[in-house]
Amino acid sequence: MSLVFTLVCVSLLSEVVSEERTVRYKIYEEVRPPTVIGTLASNVTWTPDKTLRTFPGIRFKLMSPSTGSFIRFRESDGRLTVEERVDRERVCKRNPRCVITFDVAFVSAEQFELFHVEVEVLDVNDNSPEFPRAECTVEISESAALGTRIALDAAEDADVGSNSIQTYHLSENAHFSIDVVTRVDGVKYAELVLVKELDRESLAFFALKLVAADGGHPAKSGATNVTVKVKDANDNSPLFDHSHYSVDVPEDTPVDSLLLDLNAVDPDEGLNGQVVYEFGKQVTKKIRQLFKLDYKTGHLTLQSPVDYEDETTYEIDVQATDLGHNPVPSVCKIIINIRDVNDNPPEIILTSITSVTDGVAHVSEATGPDILVALIGIKDKDTGANGQVSCTLNGGHGNFRLKRAYEGSYTIVTMAPLDREKIPEYNLTVVAEDFGVPPLRMVTHYIIRLTDVNDNAPIFSAKIYEGFIEENQLPGTYITTILASDQDSGLNGEITYELFDSDTNSVSRFAIMNQAGNVYALQSFNYEVTKRLDLRVQASDRGWPQLHSNAVLIINIVDQNDNTPSISQPLLVNGSSEIQLPRDAPPSYIVTRIAAKDSDAGLNAELTYKLYDGGDIGFAIDPNTGEIYINRKIAYDEYDLWKVLVTVNDNGHPSLTSTATIHFTLTESTPSNGNFYDEREDGEPKQWMLILILALTISSLLFLAILSFILCKNRKNGQKRQGYSTLPGYGKDNARPITVWKGNSMMTIAVRDPQISGKDSGKGDSDVNDSDSDISEGLKKDYTSYKGLWACTSECRILGHSDRCWSPSVSVNSRHLSTFSRTRPCSQVTLQRSSYDTQTKRSVALHSLTEDQQSQYDYIHVCSPQSQRRQDSENTDAQVFTHSTKPIATESPGRFTEA
Repeated sequence: MSLVFTLVCVSLLSEVVSEERTVRYKIYEEVRPPTVIGTLASNVTWTPDKTLRTFPGIRFKLMSPSTGSFIRFRESDGRLTVEERVDRERVCKRNPRCVITFDVAFVSAEQFELFHVEVEVLDVNDNSPEFPRAECTVEISESAALGTRIALDAAEDADVGSNSIQTYHLSENAHFSIDVVTRVDGVKYAELVLVKELDRESLAFFALKLVAADGGHPAKSGATNVTVKVKDANDNSPLFDHSHYSVDVPEDTPVDSLLLDLNAVDPDEGLNGQVVYEFGKQVTKKIRQLFKLDYKTGHLTLQSPVDYEDETTYEIDVQATDLGHNPVPSVCKIIINIRDVNDNPPEIILTSITSVTDGVAHVSEATGPDILVALIGIKDKDTGANGQVSCTLNGGHGNFRLKRAYEGSYTIVTMAPLDREKIPEYNLTVVAEDFGVPPLRMVTHYIIRLTDVNDNAPIFSAKIYEGFIEENQLPGTYITTILASDQDSGLNGEITYELFDSDTNSVSRFAIMNQAGNVYALQSFNYEVTKRLDLRVQASDRGWPQLHSNAVLIINIVDQNDNTPSISQPLLVNGSSEIQLPRDAPPSYIVTRIAAKDSDAGLNAELTYKLYDGGDIGFAIDPNTGEIYINRKIAYDEYDLWKVLVTVNDNGHPSLTSTATIHFTLTESTPSNGNFYDEREDGEPKQWMLILILALTISSLLFLAILSFILCKNRKNGQKRQGYSTLPGYGKDNARPITVWKGNSMMTIAVRDPQISGKDSGKGDSDVNDSDSDISEGLKKDYTSYKGLWACTSECRILGHSDRCWSPSVSVNSRHLSTFSRTRPCSQVTLQRSSYDTQTKRSVALHSLTEDQQSQYDYIHVCSPQSQRRQDSENTDAQVFTHSTKPIATESPGRFTEA
């Protein structure tokens, strides 16, 4: 596993003449600082006399965060030295080859040269083999066959290569030997092999010593004590379906996933046939943390996430044992291969050649083509196609391009002359995408801002600024922010601010932070002393020559409620005053007036007077004027001295209060006649409120009246256009009976044919102007066909049915009198024509009619139908009357109407 770093040597005036070379260095771990690894300058250019040629403008700069904590780089000549103790096991762990790689760009006024530097850290034998336990115990049946193997604990050695464990040795004995086995991960361990038959009666256990030795010079070793217990023979041992298993596990497999279902069978019965499973003795602690084996079922599950980049293969020994007496375990080997998935996106290490401020790289617009701007390093932890990465550059606008240096390394160089006035800033996007399925990508933004000469003065966003600060604030309180902009960049665009008093043109009592433009107070202010400050703000850039601009800043001091009300009248002595009160003072008599003032402004100076104590004895105070008066009759004989407590509050937040104790001393003087409290002053706001409410109510009623008049007028106009369609009997529906007053009698009109006009000349008897007698068109109407005119004489028919000579019949099938009648069916009523000679008959007829109708109808319609238009006369005007509903006077109890 290698660590990738980037090292760049820079000269902004150089042209790119690229030559790629590889420089390799080797050091041993544990060397003492400051051991020199190598000097890069010695690999660049040599003069004929083998001395380093001196180039003007050479500069070495370490561009990556670091090349490792133990390597130090010197910019003057590119020398690499060891900064601290190098521990290979800490840097590269168990990787066989530990190499630190980084890139070096040598840039001078004459050439540009790119180097790929490799520093290999060589291992030394500084670690001894270690067993996980100082003692271990294994069991074997006395009936075990020759060649039976029992795996022993594996020793661990942090060193690699020949310095790691190479062999194992077992103490001398006649029954056992060892066989060294190498696991798939390269770790070597020993298996105990039975070479001679056992006899428990002669020897029940063996005490052996196992030694692990590495191949270093000098060699180092580690030992553990092994106790072998011989058990009575057990007829059968569990038997696995397979002795070796291989399982492929993707590195993104969820935890608790089932990896393998082991099965071992023991033909014995009872406890001798019940099989349990457990890891072998040599299984490491790390494997036990990653994988879980169920003791009863033999299910091998994933206990913790695995990472292909950490370990690619795990070897696990599992033994199956029955629960019988002296069991003989069976062992199977499981190889777990971690399969790489595309779970690591590419990493982009972008190093800018030029200066960077707030993540923005600054490049002069005078920079020519083929100038190095930045170096990019790409790496991906995945392998195969998942670790192969393509890199692209976007946003260059044809002025920047991506150039491949070698595998995993790119440079950003200019393509054409730059012009800041056309494009002042470039937002380059570097996209690295691997070839995995699905592909993963990483995007990095690189902002380049072009710098220019100082040809623009700072510009304020406004000519006048206004800020506010509350009085009594501590020094350092933020007031406002004033910003100016400069079209230049770099130092030419960096703005500093100064604050001056407008009248004296000297440095003000305020200060402005450079770059930010924040205004802070340097002292505390008193609104009562200073209410406003006029200042001049000057913005200056840092270019040459330096340019300035000015703006006006107005600072308003905001009043705070920091002054309590001061009672000026009456004169207080130790917070109290004595006032004389006439003994016979009646209610509403003003005893005294409290006068106070407040130095604050606005609501903070508005005062309210309250009577905190004394209101129960008959005194009151006006909250606005502070007048203390008698609001009810006081029993003056009870006390000679009366006391009230007055509070004066302002309306600030929080409100401040002053108090005064007023002692009233009874005197025999006569109350002043003009010194009475006018309570109407308190009621005046209420009266104004009542007047306002009354005015609003009248306005609303007037508006509703106008609206009703407009709606009624529109309805009348609509009825004129529709003719009889809105009148009973002249629409599409069957007409309802109408009760009317005709002449001197009350009558009910039945359904009327629309062809019969209701127009009358108004002259009493009908004449030729009445529409019903109009025969000017030669269309004489046959009135004999109208059954409703049964009471008319022939003379009436000729004269046009005047008011006094006809009376229509009452419809027998009529159910309702009008739209306002009751819903129950009306009884049949017949009205006959009354004699005009006898007034009594008319009265009797009217009385009988009203008595008969008053129990059935609440209201009646008085309706005059629209007359038909004459086609041959221009002098006939038709009047249209709308429905009108008027109460009829009756004597029924609880019901009164008037005609």
